[in-house]
Amino acid sequence: MRLTASYVPIFVARVGSGASAFLVVKLASGSSLEAGVVLAAYPFLEALGALVAGRWSDTLGRKKTLVAGYVVRSAAMLLLALAFYMHNSPALVGFLYGVIGLTTAFILTASLTMATDLTEVKNRGVGMGGFELVNLGSYGVGYLVGSALYTMLKGPAAYLAVALFTAMATPVFAKFLEETRPAAPTGGRFLLSVLPPSAVVLLPVWFALTTIIGLGVFAPRVLQVGQGVGGVGEKIVGRLGESLAVGLLFVGALALLGAGALFFGRLVDRWGRLKTFRLGLAGGFAALLVLNIALHVGLGPLEAIAITAPLLFLTSAIGPSILALIGDEADVRYRGTTMGIYSVVLGLGIGIGSLIGGAVATVSQQYAINGIAAAALAVYAAMAALHIALARTNGLREAALSGPR
Repeated sequence: MRLTASYVPIFVARVGSGASAFLVVKLASGSSLEAGVVLAAYPFLEALGALVAGRWSDTLGRKKTLVAGYVVRSAAMLLLALAFYMHNSPALVGFLYGVIGLTTAFILTASLTMATDLTEVKNRGVGMGGFELVNLGSYGVGYLVGSALYTMLKGPAAYLAVALFTAMATPVFAKFLEETRPAAPTGGRFLLSVLPPSAVVLLPVWFALTTIIGLGVFAPRVLQVGQGVGGVGEKIVGRLGESLAVGLLFVGALALLGAGALFFGRLVDRWGRLKTFRLGLAGGFAALLVLNIALHVGLGPLEAIAITAPLLFLTSAIGPSILALIGDEADVRYRGTTMGIYSVVLGLGIGIGSLIGGAVATVSQQYAINGIAAAALAVYAAMAALHIALARTNGLREAALSGPR
């Protein structure tokens, strides 16, 4: 029950994050490149915030760190809603969106550290898979909520509704969430000195995956779900509208990844960390290859993603494998600092993905979706190659990384 409760804060936060991602890309003024920069402010500041949040989780306590993040984040979201009403400049929107990202890192890192505290080696894979399910699934739910609000309200009122939802949730966590560990001594170490070397070898692929999520976050700026030769997307758009159809597509993809994370989290515990990771690595490469081929032959985004779905499911093995490994090897005293790597990689990847998406859309406006898919494949291939090189250098073996049988 306590493990399930530790997932609730990240559920609420990610619903808000998903809705924000859709609404900001729709409401922000400026060009595609400016929109990419605005979107990148959130994840880049989230990566920076994670370095502080992990430290605070250890020295001040998980709960205090989480509640502090919620209070400041709620205020920033309300100010951003006001900015959309009063003065919608890319600079102001980017600044406030960055503050929201910075404070989200406190929620994410503290919640993940709580979940790690409440699991053991024998069930850590499924515990981390559960966290990934909630993290990705609630982001997708938020994305769908944002698209629905935009369809109904059209303007800043949609973002104000999301901001009020987050603000009203804050007192719940302040009152009912329980601390999982006492605060550690203040004299500790920082992230790079506590991160297990074996985990570093696996991080390039994780970075690639989060970069692809960033490309996906930018995609609604240029995505036309109804395009393609199949006609299925056109019928769906005709019934639901473009914005809601995009939201459904995005939530479907993230829900698939989240469900896969829970499934493969159990496999991580029974089959081994590294074997499960390699299965996800192969699935990700195959998924992106099939996606690019499908778009190249003229299929619409909806049809292309439907074909890719089984391989996308395999990709979800990556997250719980890495989280379980890091949780196993992290020093308990500095577990918050160590688990901060999750937000660091997530933030950097999504930020860079947003920038790449904006650049691709600017250079190739007519074929922006095809360009984004090609960029995703290129990033993934490069990071997979780096992972293989690091693995050979460090001589990783399954016996050193696997969980209990």
